[in-house]
Amino acid sequence: MKYNFKEKKDIERIKKISLTKYDFIILGSGPAAVTLSNKLISISKNIAKILIIERGDVIKREYKKIFDRSLPIKLNSRVFSIGGSSNEWANISSYFEKFEMEARWEKNNKNLWPLSHKELIYYYEKLNKKYGFGYERLVKKNLKLPFEIRQFIIRNSPMKFQNLINFKKIDLIYNCEIKSIDDFANSTYAFTKKKDFFFIAKKLIVCCGGIETVNLILNSLKSKKLKNMKNKKLVGRYFMNHPKLDLGFLMYPKTNLIKKLLLTNYNNFSSYYGISLDQKTQKNFNMLNTYIRFERAYSKVTKFLTSFKSPLINNLLRKKNRYFYKVRLFCEMIPNKKNKIQLKKNNLHVDYSFSKSDHKTIELLMKKIINHFSFKPKKEKNIQFSLKYVNKKSVDASHHMGGLIFNHKKKETSIDKNLKINGLQNVYVCSSAIFPTSGSANPTMTIAALANRLGMHLIKKDAN
Repeated sequence: MKYNFKEKKDIERIKKISLTKYDFIILGSGPAAVTLSNKLISISKNIAKILIIERGDVIKREYKKIFDRSLPIKLNSRVFSIGGSSNEWANISSYFEKFEMEARWEKNNKNLWPLSHKELIYYYEKLNKKYGFGYERLVKKNLKLPFEIRQFIIRNSPMKFQNLINFKKIDLIYNCEIKSIDDFANSTYAFTKKKDFFFIAKKLIVCCGGIETVNLILNSLKSKKLKNMKNKKLVGRYFMNHPKLDLGFLMYPKTNLIKKLLLTNYNNFSSYYGISLDQKTQKNFNMLNTYIRFERAYSKVTKFLTSFKSPLINNLLRKKNRYFYKVRLFCEMIPNKKNKIQLKKNNLHVDYSFSKSDHKTIELLMKKIINHFSFKPKKEKNIQFSLKYVNKKSVDASHHMGGLIFNHKKKETSIDKNLKINGLQNVYVCSSAIFPTSGSANPTMTIAALANRLGMHLIKKDAN
């Protein structure tokens, strides 16, 4: 059943709901929340009582500004509505590569995730079988270059997670903002903006996205709740994103290699291609898996160039063996403690920028692109792509990660391997906020895979 927290006719029903002790309360209604609720329903012998609480509306999308320093955060990347960020999703799915779970910027290259890549693959495959995500993969072809070509899979028909919610077996309250949570021995409380409303659960799972998850925990700590939480000072630290940067244009003859970089269509999916440094190069130089994406820009470039009415330019454009591509850089970031989300005067602030390790990767990749392709930077003087330049010109890719990372080192994590907040008994987190590494591409599928894994753990724990 759906209930609108802003509608008077629903308030009386919600008052009764607030007296109910649910088995599970899930905060948020995006990919993690939907995947988790469906998993809990599918494997629970006795159908569990589940309540989803969403801050946003059914159709109308609410955006809230965030104060940022250095690298920006887009307004529409912080969206509130049923379905969460999937309403802004480009339908690009991505697996984590095994080496993307490792600390490649360090000499030891240890796996920072408290689960194996094999385990993650298991849940990826479960998701593909159930929902047909599609996925990003490496195209294993010999380029005789220090690059790997990566294929990005896109669903042709948009996949909106709000359409996957089973309203017959769960309760959903929308337009309801949860300001803080509190944990006790046998139950957890979720307090709304209205002081006289709160909801009770045996277990509560925070699935509010990369930024809002951290925001809720910070507000709960500020209101002196979650007193038993361990490593409180780490909340908000190690924030990561996938900043993107338009570098210039590629003008290249029509070859077999370029054909691989074009958008292709098949069955219910399409794909495009990008280039990253090969794994051997990354490990030898302690690099990150930053990649270049080539996006067809021929029509836009043509329109712009023909406006000059130059015979030379028009002659060039008539040549059928030439193609223009916009060269777009997508950056993986190291988990840097200095990059953080924090509350200042009740406003949420994000302060993050590229580290020297991040920039080292960008610079090496671009040098190799320039050496092997007919590349024209936007400005010749920026050909070295200084740290100052990439910090200034990069934009938000809406892939917010970190802030509550979980890893093997107990002193450096607030989350255990089963996604429970350390020191608390009943509160779990399932969002990109827990990622200890950012990988290189869209995090949606990994979020959903972790939700699938958490659902199995919660039902097993509940049965015991």
